[in-house]
Amino acid sequence: MSLFLSGLGLTAIAPVLCRKAFAARGPQWAYTLGCMAAVLGPYFLLCTFVEMHTVLLLCVVAGAPFWITERIRTTRDKGRLTLGVIAFAVELVPVAVLLMVIRSFVAEAYVVPSSSMRPNLAVGNFVLVDKFTYGLRDPLFNNLLLTVSSPRRADVLVFRFPLDRSKPYIKRVIGIPGDLIEYRAGDLYVNNVKVLGLKPEVYEYVDENSGKPKISEAVTEELAGKRFKILHDSQAQELGRGSDFPDIPGCDRNAEGLTCLVPHDSFFVLGDNRGNSLDSRYWGFVPKSDIIGRALYSVSMDKFGFTFQRISN
Repeated sequence: MSLFLSGLGLTAIAPVLCRKAFAARGPQWAYTLGCMAAVLGPYFLLCTFVEMHTVLLLCVVAGAPFWITERIRTTRDKGRLTLGVIAFAVELVPVAVLLMVIRSFVAEAYVVPSSSMRPNLAVGNFVLVDKFTYGLRDPLFNNLLLTVSSPRRADVLVFRFPLDRSKPYIKRVIGIPGDLIEYRAGDLYVNNVKVLGLKPEVYEYVDENSGKPKISEAVTEELAGKRFKILHDSQAQELGRGSDFPDIPGCDRNAEGLTCLVPHDSFFVLGDNRGNSLDSRYWGFVPKSDIIGRALYSVSMDKFGFTFQRISN
């Protein structure tokens, strides 16, 4: 169920459960659930239109003065200023602070929106993004405060899409600053060395856009000593020539493919589904300033339960 529908359902049920009659005569669990729904429902709805970092910050800024005031009044044996749903929301301020700190500096969840990372990540997979490995960032503007390390080849990266920075994207790092990247007829070369595809096998999946089953060839690539599966690009495309995609400084597009020299503080990224991915081949490099974090683990759910796997070393 989407976040929007969850928020809509909680908001609708809140007035039914969060009633004075339940608060005065019970059942108490119904009143508590009603107050919780009255707080979480609007929160989920707001998060579908505004970035969650911003929503949490607003909750903390608006609620902290009331929470501090209530703590002071409690130590002085005075009654509460806030009651009902407002009181319940005020008591959740420390939770909002904790969530904001964790999401800003430790880890956050990301939902995979497309098939561009198959066969390793499917649409709807939950990805845990490590926010600390590459450095600490300002949670509001994503400015780098402290550098810890840089992305390495084969890392799975979550970043702000350079052509629309409001959208988070997820791709695999292929080229780091100074690398020469070539993509010709579906084959990848890094610093003049061809990246070989090993152990070919048939991979079937349902395309989310068309709803039709697709059959691809999955192969294992080895890059920088790390192995991962990709879907081979059996119908190599023209890589943006003659399209609305902008020219990429440092790259040359021609009939044979694409050649790029990765600039300082930027990275060349590809989707694992090479024939169905909007990536650096089309729009260019990922600046270090647009990095959100490293995708570390993924969780997928099916009728057999949960599958938990590490996707970056």
